Amino acid sequence: MGDNTLNQVTDTHLSQQHITQHTQVAPSRLAAAGLSASIMLLKRTLKPFEHVQRHSHSWGQVIYASQGVLSVITPAGRYIVPPEQAVWVPPFVDHEVIALGQVQLSSLYLDETRIGGFPPDCTCLSVKPVLQLLLQEANALVKSEAGLIDPDFKDRVMRLLMVIRDFMVLAPKVALDLPYPRDKKLLRITEALLADPSEQRTLVDWQREVGASARTLARLFKQQTGLSYSQWLQRLRLQVAIQMLSRGESVLTTALSLGYASGSAFGYMFRQLMGVAPSQYLLAQNTLPKIQR
Repeated sequence: MGDNTLNQVTDTHLSQQHITQHTQVAPSRLAAAGLSASIMLLKRTLKPFEHVQRHSHSWGQVIYASQGVLSVITPAGRYIVPPEQAVWVPPFVDHEVIALGQVQLSSLYLDETRIGGFPPDCTCLSVKPVLQLLLQEANALVKSEAGLIDPDFKDRVMRLLMVIRDFMVLAPKVALDLPYPRDKKLLRITEALLADPSEQRTLVDWQREVGASARTLARLFKQQTGLSYSQWLQRLRLQVAIQMLSRGESVLTTALSLGYASGSAFGYMFRQLMGVAPSQYLLAQNTLPKIQR
């Protein structure tokens, strides 16, 4: 997909998220200066709706938020990242990051000697409680956004970062990405869905608007996104649901705003995709492990 098309799709959704409130911020200073070690951890606070501009770099990056929810956008799709997930971005892949609330951001940077074992494409990874604790400990030992480490703790931190790297390589993949199609007819459909995730039209309804049969649209959806139309819409609704729940919206309000007739119907979809009920998910968000100091 070309940059213009990606911007069109992305901007349609961002208008839903009050794009006028977005504040453009520059990538980290390291994105321009380069790495001073083969593996580094940077921490950064993003205010609600701060938007880290699109950029790329020659090293790989694991993007993680210990607090808040992020949207990570790449040419291939969009990821919604709550605190129990992270996104792996390989070297030289364009990406931008949007804070959907107050976010404590951690970025694990790895040069070409440290990326062995990571997937070749952007991937959402599960961050289990033990890995969350390791990341919190590492964050406590890193001084600033520049990734500075007290010389007295340097060896300890480097060992810790290597353990985190190894856990990330082994982390289970999570299907929280939203792949973008390339076909213009499909883009018309996905733009409408991004603007209104409660949309109820089927491909039979869409065929009259976009000028292709429902069978052709279904085949293209599967070919270009790896998902059926209904799966793509479910994935979109799950992403929006995570955003709404993280902002404190009730399960019922979230369900109704996404076009579900009841909280139970929404809860069934949520359990199918996330493995837990919405209420359990909210409880887990409020009981993330903390380092005792």
